[in-house]
Amino acid sequence: MDVAALAGRLKALAADLPLPALDTADQCLEAAQAELKEASRESTGEIGLHKLGAARERLDAARLRITEAATAIDDYLACIGAGAGAATPAALAPKGKAAAPPPVDPRRWWTDRVNELCGRTGAADPQQVPPTRLFNDLLKAAGDGNAEAYCKRLRDAGPQTGVKLPGLAWPLVRTLAAEHLGRTPTARDVAGLRDKCADKIRSLVPNAEPDHIGAALASACTLGRKGADEDGDAARTAAMGPALVAALHRLSKSERKA
Repeated sequence: MDVAALAGRLKALAADLPLPALDTADQCLEAAQAELKEASRESTGEIGLHKLGAARERLDAARLRITEAATAIDDYLACIGAGAGAATPAALAPKGKAAAPPPVDPRRWWTDRVNELCGRTGAADPQQVPPTRLFNDLLKAAGDGNAEAYCKRLRDAGPQTGVKLPGLAWPLVRTLAAEHLGRTPTARDVAGLRDKCADKIRSLVPNAEPDHIGAALASACTLGRKGADEDGDAARTAAMGPALVAALHRLSKSERKA
């Protein structure tokens, strides 16, 4: 390969370095972090702020490495006489005013995660609803066995309202679990309750794993002291709450009939 061909390939590689995509990702993470900070004022549970902070730190490290790679390519091109400044991020930018980045959807991460958990697709239709109304709507959808409506309402609510659901759900989960057991639930009861509720929950949230259900139950029944949802998946924790209430309510009804 001659020098001109090598230089051409290196310039093409440099042009493909994903610095603009990293900037867009950082804007999304920043917007999500701001929403979760606002929501955390009304939530007693861990809603993943530290995870978002760690993600932004890793993204900053990636940006630094990519910039170093672009600079190294630029230096190499200069050494072989192929034109200094050809590969740096500044040189790669178009002349004149830089193009504006695509608009950031701060809810996108929530939409994608809820769709993933529920095994569905679709864009969010943002709805500003009070947490109690959202909770009641989700309970109705769960009681009707309407998984599509359950996903849609959770997806449309967005993170700012959605992360408040555990605060409404956990006291009811604890009360219903106590009614079923005839005593205050403890960490030892989590596995049995999980197994009895799993089918109902997964009919609404198909990608909820047994460990996820158990973590949510432990968080509710032991007031978060042991076995809480430690990985900070705010969307999953929100999706678990109304589904757990509906599952335990159904369990209590079936026992009363028996």
